[in-house]
Amino acid sequence: MCGIAGIATVDGLGRDEPALVDEMLVSLAHRGPDDQWRAGDDRALIGARRLSIIDLETGRQPISNEDGTIWATQNGEIYNYVELRADLVARGHQLRTSGDTEVIVHLYEEHGDAFVDHLRGMFAIALWDARRRRLVLTRDRVGKKPLYWRLADGRLSYGSELKALMRDPRLPRRVDEEALEAFFLYQYVPAPRTILQGVQKLPPASILTWDGGEPVIRRYWTLAYQPKREMPAAEQRERCLELMRESVRLRMRSDVPVGLFLSGGMDSSTVLALMAEASSQPVRTFTIGFDDPAYNEAGYARIIANRFGADHTEEIVRLDALAMLPQVVDHYDEPFGDSSALPTFRVSQLAAREVKVVLNGDGGDETFGGYDRYRLHLGTGRLLALPPAVRATAAKLAARVMRRGPVQGAGRMSRGERWVEFASLGPVDRYVRVMSIFDARQRDELLGGRTTDAERFLRDILAAGGPDETDRILRADVLSYLPEDLLVKMDRASMASSLEARAPLLDHHLMEFVAGLPARRKVTLRRTKVLLREIATELLSRELVERRKMGFGVPIDEWFRTDLGDRYREAVLSPDSRSRDYIDIDVAARLLDEHRSGIGSHAHRLWLILMFELWARRWLSERPTA
Repeated sequence: MCGIAGIATVDGLGRDEPALVDEMLVSLAHRGPDDQWRAGDDRALIGARRLSIIDLETGRQPISNEDGTIWATQNGEIYNYVELRADLVARGHQLRTSGDTEVIVHLYEEHGDAFVDHLRGMFAIALWDARRRRLVLTRDRVGKKPLYWRLADGRLSYGSELKALMRDPRLPRRVDEEALEAFFLYQYVPAPRTILQGVQKLPPASILTWDGGEPVIRRYWTLAYQPKREMPAAEQRERCLELMRESVRLRMRSDVPVGLFLSGGMDSSTVLALMAEASSQPVRTFTIGFDDPAYNEAGYARIIANRFGADHTEEIVRLDALAMLPQVVDHYDEPFGDSSALPTFRVSQLAAREVKVVLNGDGGDETFGGYDRYRLHLGTGRLLALPPAVRATAAKLAARVMRRGPVQGAGRMSRGERWVEFASLGPVDRYVRVMSIFDARQRDELLGGRTTDAERFLRDILAAGGPDETDRILRADVLSYLPEDLLVKMDRASMASSLEARAPLLDHHLMEFVAGLPARRKVTLRRTKVLLREIATELLSRELVERRKMGFGVPIDEWFRTDLGDRYREAVLSPDSRSRDYIDIDVAARLLDEHRSGIGSHAHRLWLILMFELWARRWLSERPTA
C-alpha cells in the first residue's frame, strides 16, 4: 500500500519539477510513512510513498525491469502476485524482489497495456515506458484505489489524492460548478470530474495512456449481468463459497499482521468465519461501539468474535463531530458528504494501533443485493402491475412489509400514499430520487438557478443496463455509489491512519459469478442477500443472520439541533462564509431553522452544506509554493 505521484512532460522536465514531485509525495506521507523515493529520466518522474506490507526488505518503489527502461509504482496490492511471478520466471524474466509491484513491469513487457487484465487486486498504477516516452495510468476494476490527473501546458501530473496536485502553484483553484451540483445531489463528486476545474479522476476499470498528445482512456472491464447461468441452489452455494474462501485466503497474504473490521453484521461476520478457517492463529478483530444504543452493534460483534475465538478489541466511543471535522476535511480533499466517515475514521485509528492490514465486509450489499431499496424497486414494479383500483390498498400493505416509505420528509403523506406517488415515476426517475440528497427543485433553489444536468451521470448508467430492473440498479450501485462513496470513505479513513483495508467480497471473480445468477437469488420482495444469507446461515447461525440490519450511521439529526447546528451557523451563515459565492445563504439558513424547529428533517442536506463550507475554507485558501 502506498501513495503515488509523478509528472510526465512533452519537452522535458523543468528545474523545479523534481522538487515539486517531492512535495507531492510528502503530502501523501500518511498513505506511506515507511519510505519515499522517485525515479525516471529527463521526461518523467514517478514516485511513491511506501507502507511496507509485502517484501519488507526489497520491495521499494518505483521498481524497474532488467534494463531500467520500464518503471512502475502502485498504490494497493496485487493479490495473485505469487502465481504471476512464477509464470513470469518460467517465461525467462529475472525478478529481483519477492513482492507484488515488480510483476507489473514484466507483465507490461509480455502483454503491453493488456497487463492489467491479469491482475487480481486493488490498485492505482503509474508506469513509465522510457523507450516509448509513454505514461500509463490505471485503476482496479471496482475503484478501491483513487487516482487524480491533470494535463496542462504539455505536462501530465497525477497523484493518489487531490492534495498532491494542489501542491502545484500553477493549478488554479476554481470550483467546477457542475461538480458542485453533483455533490449536492449525490453527496460525492463522481468521476471523471473533480471539484476543481482542470483536474480529473480516472474512472474505475480504466487505463489512460499518454505519449505527448491527447490522453487515450479506455475501459478494460465491465461487470456483466448477462447471460444468466442456471444451476441448482446447492451448486450455487458451493461455488460461491469456494470463491469467497479463495478471495479471503488471497487477501490474507501479508508479511505483517492482518486483522478484521468486525461490525457484527452479516458481511464482516462471514468474512471472520472464513478467516478463522484459513488461519492457524486467532484472528485479530476490531469493533467500535457507541454510547447511543440505537447505533451500537458492539454486542453482536462480541458474540461473533467469541464464537470464532478471535482476539477481539472493542472500544465504546462518543463521537465528537466538532473535534473530528478538521481531520475529515483534511483527508477528504474533495467535499464528501457521507457522515459515516466519522466512525470509519475511529475504527481505523483503533485497528492501526495493532496492525497494518485489515479485511472488511465492504461490497456485500452491492454484490449480493443487500439494500432495502432493491426490494423497494421490486415492490414498486409489482404494485404497478396491479389494477388501479387496488393499488392504494396494496401500497399500504407494501409499506408495512418495507417498514418505511420510499422517500423521507414528504410532509403529511402516509407511507402508502408515498408509495403510490413514488410508483407514478418511471424506473430511472425512481432510482435517481432514492439516491438524491437535494432533489432537482431543492438544488435549483440552493444554487440560485445555476443548475446543469448533474443527474445525467446516473441516467446514463441506468440507460445502459440490462432488461431486469433489479440487475439494473445493482449495476448502477456498483458503478456509482460503491466506488464514489463507500470505497472513497474507506480508503481515506483507513489511509489517514496508514492502514490498508482489503475487501474480499469485492473480488472480481466472485462479483462476476454472483452477477451472472438470476436476480431472484439476490433479492426478493421479502428478502435481501438471498444467496449470502444461505451461506452465512451455514457458517454462523440463523439468529445472527436474520437480525435486522443496523448500518454504521451517526445521529446527525440530533447533532444539528445542538452543537453541530451552532457550528453550521458560525461557518456557513457567517459574513466571511466561502459558500456565499456558490449557494443562496438564505436557503441555507432556512434549512437549519426548519430542522431545529421540527418543521422539516434536513440533517443530510445541512451536513453537505457544512462539509462544502469547511472544505472551501481549508482548500480554496491555501496557496502552496513548490
